[in-house]
Amino acid sequence: MKKLVRNSVFETNSSSAHSISLAKDDMDFVMDTIYPDQDGKILVLGCEFGWGWEKFNDSMTKLAYVFQDQGSNSFDMIVEVVKEQTGALEVVFDENGGYIDHEGCGKAQEVCSNKESLRQFIFNKNSWLFIGNDNGYPDPMFYDVPEFKGGRQILRKYKFELVIEGVDKTTKYKDYPDDWELEIGIESILDDGLFTEEGYFINEKGIHWQMTRSRDYYTKDYKIEQDYSTKEIRLMKEYDPRYAEIEKEVKLNDTIEKYHERFLEITKRALEVPGLIKKVKFELRCL
Repeated sequence: MKKLVRNSVFETNSSSAHSISLAKDDMDFVMDTIYPDQDGKILVLGCEFGWGWEKFNDSMTKLAYVFQDQGSNSFDMIVEVVKEQTGALEVVFDENGGYIDHEGCGKAQEVCSNKESLRQFIFNKNSWLFIGNDNGYPDPMFYDVPEFKGGRQILRKYKFELVIEGVDKTTKYKDYPDDWELEIGIESILDDGLFTEEGYFINEKGIHWQMTRSRDYYTKDYKIEQDYSTKEIRLMKEYDPRYAEIEKEVKLNDTIEKYHERFLEITKRALEVPGLIKKVKFELRCL
């Protein structure tokens, strides 16, 4: 059976949308407590844990996650740990409105295997809950959480910052990234955003805007090969019929048999068509 919780290692397999990281043995136990009310009661409200990339190390959110994920199996132990840690007389879980994406269900099973691991996860600020999905990749800095030690937070040090022309958002790397790491960083910055002909970046996700907007923006498309050695990102104009014509011609060419060769030929021809491909510059700045 595959373990779902690792000490300071992050679960990132394709079947896992959520992951848990327990503090390493040599990390401080930095307590984040939950205060009962004047009657000694702690009310835990249900939370929504979906597909967005989020991370938490506060006790109440982690407790809500554990209750929603394992409350039916480990309710008594969860309540016992919370009472021992906080001095609460009563712990009540209201799951109305609570939700865990089906891909994330079961991730708290391992921390509920014993009281100490459950206490470490809920109440130690050095233990983290990560929410995500298997449809993409998070920002390269997503898992770089601080370590709390000796009354301070030890932050990660970065050597390079990825900056894309026309985009305010950036990301950083601890070491010089290879092409795959660059791809992840670029994807996380652009986040399905669009570029205008003039180079303005738009990251509007409203349903009304998406339904009524024009269809002549440029977007990063998997149909075009990237060559990051040029320090440029290749964007393709949306719904441009000229791409379909190129693709059809190349596929009908019997002399190009291998898929990757056809892909390169399509990219080459697309780059030659005026206005079909837009290039946006990026740079890796030393910090």
